[in-house]
Amino acid sequence: MATIVLTREQIVAEALALLREGGLAEVSLRKIAARLGVKAPSLYWHVESKEALHTLMSQAIFRSCLDAVPACTDWRDWLRAFGIAIWRAQRAIPDIQQLILGGRLDEGARQRVREEIVGHLARGGLDRAIAAKAQRSVQALATGWVTLTERGEPIDHAPEETFRQSLNVLIDGWAQRAGGLHMPGR
Repeated sequence: MATIVLTREQIVAEALALLREGGLAEVSLRKIAARLGVKAPSLYWHVESKEALHTLMSQAIFRSCLDAVPACTDWRDWLRAFGIAIWRAQRAIPDIQQLILGGRLDEGARQRVREEIVGHLARGGLDRAIAAKAQRSVQALATGWVTLTERGEPIDHAPEETFRQSLNVLIDGWAQRAGGLHMPGR
């Protein structure tokens, strides 16, 4: 009998596949185990609870958003690409808001992610004191925008274009606050 070697990454990948297929209600350790060809208790060696699984899923989605941002020399371009990546991920994944609310990063992980993002923005010319606020405001805009459209409120016929316009206004506001210039031609 062949032994199946499980990894946390495999478990999270299957959980995300279930999430994309049927929403958060379809994500269970039993279903993940069945898809991986193991018994559910074996998953607990890698994921201690459903809340921990939700946190790992949130981290994986957020990491994919960060990885989707291309190298940028200007902080505004980086922040814009980050906002669009967050917006697209949240639009594509069912029940993302519930997942975000259910998963909790520990303070060490939160600080590492914050420092990574602030580092990108600072290398692009934004003051570190403003960078964290600008990043949080972009995430709040993307999450709020998706939440409104998922409730069925028709924002308009071209949601990504309108989201981009809103994102640009927000970033321009941070540029003014930072003493930067408006970036035309986005």
